[in-house]
Amino acid sequence: MNPNLTRRHAIGLLGLGAAATSVNLRADAAPPADRSNPRYYRFNVGDFQLTVFNDGYKIFQPVQPFWASQASPDELNSALQEEFLPIDHVMVYYNVVLIDTGKEVLLCDTGFGKLLPTTAGHLHSQLAAAGYHPNQVTAVFLSHAHPDHYGGLIAADGKPVFPSAKHFINEIEWNFWTQKDPDLSKTLLNAEDRKTYAQRARDTLLTLESRFHKFQAGIEITEGVITELAPGHTAGHTILHIQSGHDELVHIVDLAHNYVIMFHNPDWTIGVDSDPDQAASTRKSIFEKLAANRTRVIGYHLPFPGIGHIRKNDQGFEWVPEPWSQV
Repeated sequence: MNPNLTRRHAIGLLGLGAAATSVNLRADAAPPADRSNPRYYRFNVGDFQLTVFNDGYKIFQPVQPFWASQASPDELNSALQEEFLPIDHVMVYYNVVLIDTGKEVLLCDTGFGKLLPTTAGHLHSQLAAAGYHPNQVTAVFLSHAHPDHYGGLIAADGKPVFPSAKHFINEIEWNFWTQKDPDLSKTLLNAEDRKTYAQRARDTLLTLESRFHKFQAGIEITEGVITELAPGHTAGHTILHIQSGHDELVHIVDLAHNYVIMFHNPDWTIGVDSDPDQAASTRKSIFEKLAANRTRVIGYHLPFPGIGHIRKNDQGFEWVPEPWSQV
């Protein structure tokens, strides 16, 4: 396999190249008018009220080489078919989590904003639907500097979307993206897209530099919300442990981008992992702990609302979604 995707395939991946969407991606297709579109979902972790916002979705076609480049086509097709999924495309979901502790309102990532694709970037309207205003957000946690996470930080007029919020980012992540030439050589993006990709991240972070607090992993951002470094997808990719009373939820963010591919074989990676081997190692290590402890988790790219558990099986792991609660 060519280690670098062509521009035709690289542009628009997860909004990952910053220009036009590839002709092979169906992200601009309007959703059918008769389908429901859940905007947000509320649930509790102890005394905390959490809201998951549906920032949208994106369809990737074809699947390889961007997804699971380590797998043969037959291996990947078999894994998808076993779970009754199509083999010609993959759907990705974008779940933005808000944690209302009663004292603080912490937003975990910000979705696409006005960046690609047109089928995502809905957080702002979803906040309003759930009764929140951007001014109410007291803290913004940026798990890593990929456009589907930072795209909602800056409005079209260049002003901060969350003017009252202190912004948090792991210092490793900050240093990686604000340096002159971040090393993206292990991704499957070509040289031109790596440059564009890095420049957008750098520009966004530096525009908001005065608002960002650069932390070391392990700190408590707000009471009951503790950070953990989970590197590989990016250098400073960070997940969250959310604890209130006897309840705990772990936000695994981008430890997995698909609920079949990266669970069926945690060694299978995605084309924008900064260090694919490290990403796989991190995923296996953390998944092992979460499965052994039967910890409740939520994921940024798992099917909305992305809440459930990780179960170990003979080959790898399984995603077990939590049923929606009506109370």
